[in-house]
Amino acid sequence: MPWANGRGTSYEIASDRSDAGEWTWRLAMAPVNEDGPFSRIECVNRFLAVVEGAGMLLSVDRKKLQCKPMQVVRFRGDAITEAVLTDGPITDINLMIRRKEAEGEMAVVSDSGLLNEASIIVALGGSAQVKCGDSTIELERHDSILECDAEISSLISGTVCVVSVNRL
Repeated sequence: MPWANGRGTSYEIASDRSDAGEWTWRLAMAPVNEDGPFSRIECVNRFLAVVEGAGMLLSVDRKKLQCKPMQVVRFRGDAITEAVLTDGPITDINLMIRRKEAEGEMAVVSDSGLLNEASIIVALGGSAQVKCGDSTIELERHDSILECDAEISSLISGTVCVVSVNRL
């Protein structure tokens, strides 16, 4: 999908998009190939992690926000946001949630163990093994589990992005 500012493309992993194209939450990956402005999206909170590349420095309403690989940063989507790449292109994963309509969290997990309240799990950097109830699921790079029907999921190996989203 093209960015709102027309400067790039994102690849939607999941959302609650309606037939009319409206959403209250959206998870996507995007290559960022050059320095420049982020699209401004009113009434949205953003969670972002660099998943490939050296990172980037964001200026969010003139405050500096360092985006290091595999670390989640949070900022308001309606802030004036400019990106400067650290050392060449990156790929990020980005959760956007409309304030007052939904709430959520995003984390990057590399340590094996329970994945609390995981609505979506995305393999980052390479393959990963996830236990969903009694089933073990093998994920390749960027593969996703969009719904784990079991109440308990856990990471066996690899690095994953874990997202939880709840509509209000």
